[in-house]
Amino acid sequence: MMNTEEILEKKIKQTFQLLFKGGSMPNIEIEKKFLMQPIKVECFLKINSIEYEVLDIEQFYIERDGKIGRIKKINDKYLLTLKKGDGLVREEHESEIEQSVFKNILSKERPAGTLKKIRYRAKVDKYEYEIDEYKENLNGLVILEVEFETEEDAHDFKLNALIKPFVIKDVTGDAKFLNETIAIKSLKSMLTCEDIYNNLKNKT
Repeated sequence: MMNTEEILEKKIKQTFQLLFKGGSMPNIEIEKKFLMQPIKVECFLKINSIEYEVLDIEQFYIERDGKIGRIKKINDKYLLTLKKGDGLVREEHESEIEQSVFKNILSKERPAGTLKKIRYRAKVDKYEYEIDEYKENLNGLVILEVEFETEEDAHDFKLNALIKPFVIKDVTGDAKFLNETIAIKSLKSMLTCEDIYNNLKNKT
């Protein structure tokens, strides 16, 4: 009979199997991503009387055998995620894990990258807008994500008139704006919010 530590270790191994082999059934994620001006999101939503939900998110990127998976904490929920592909349509494997497994993975693995952000989720028109306001050295970076049921919906999508003036550009499919890329670069080279916005100015 296994003791508590052995049971936990078995769960961690199962978690890594799911994380890097995509053992869970995949979802197809159809999503557009937009870089926004460095606004105070909560203030903006309140001023415009847009109802919203707040999610506190911490993401940690774990690398093994050339693959990068993600474990994350959203409020009091713990998840592991593996995404495949790029651009508008991606394959996503996601499973919920226990807090003990989450903490033990972080105690044994050195993350390749980390992100902390506040997500404001709001129903705007018929879409769910998720506006992420990043923290720590990425403080001030604001990215909007919108998911769709079909590719046709995504291609027909038009930004809400209140939000559109604060959107700088559509960064869907731009590898520089993948959370994974931002997390790893910010950890290794201390990439900051100012770096991201200044790079855009230098190219215009």
